[in-house]
Amino acid sequence: MLLSILVVSRSPKLLNQMLLSISNATSLDTLNVEILCSWNGTNIDESKIKNSSGYNFKIAQRQKYHFATNINSLAKHANGEILLIINDDIILDSNSIDSAIDKLRNNSKIGLVAGNLRYKNGMVQHIGISFDSNNIPYHKFERLLKSNSDLITKDNQILAASSGALIFIKKDLFLEIGFNQEYEICGEDIELSLDIREKKDSIILFSPQVSGIHYSSATRKKCNQYGNSTNDLNRMKKRREDFINNISKERLLDELNDLTTQVEILTKFRNIRQKIKKILNKLRQKI
Repeated sequence: MLLSILVVSRSPKLLNQMLLSISNATSLDTLNVEILCSWNGTNIDESKIKNSSGYNFKIAQRQKYHFATNINSLAKHANGEILLIINDDIILDSNSIDSAIDKLRNNSKIGLVAGNLRYKNGMVQHIGISFDSNNIPYHKFERLLKSNSDLITKDNQILAASSGALIFIKKDLFLEIGFNQEYEICGEDIELSLDIREKKDSIILFSPQVSGIHYSSATRKKCNQYGNSTNDLNRMKKRREDFINNISKERLLDELNDLTTQVEILTKFRNIRQKIKKILNKLRQKI
């Protein structure tokens, strides 16, 4: 089997939307895909699940919600060569799955493939994660640009880290590293990214052809698990500090290139805003 799709859910509405989008996101035959769910909703809501994906769907476990623990457990049940870890509040765009698999299988340096996630209004939600001077992670250009903005390259890019909302990773690698279950709410995806880059000297690849709408953190909000706890932030900062002390020069250059690109985009964005302000001022003068 080629692909195991892992999802944690307690909402039939969100899960059904995500499952339906899978049917257009891949052309793989039914024998090459399985969908495994960690269900932590009610029995009544479970009866409302409608699998419109065209692929085999199975509730592999029923556990209390804890994203890292749930996904780690699902991965042990997976039969696929590649894992797609996906939030139930994502609607995938056409061919996204096939595009990610193609990249992951054809470049041995890629440890993880991430995609372009947008809010319902089209604004950027996730096109990669970077770190500020205090080693705190942040989403690049979140709510600042449209996800299809000309300022954002249509080429693949190497990232510092990725959100765990939508990632493709080979099962053997994930089982070796996995999510750190010590995180209370979130941060396990950041640590996974850093582990892949440091311990395996592999890259985190952003692919614009892998995309979808993300109703961000809808699942966590339902579980009253949203934002970062102090412990999680401290744990992420410590992991980032250790990473900086051990990073290879090649992986350091990846970050420098990414940060340089961010500065260039923000400069162009500022210049465009200034031009628009000048046009508005001229128009106001004529009123």
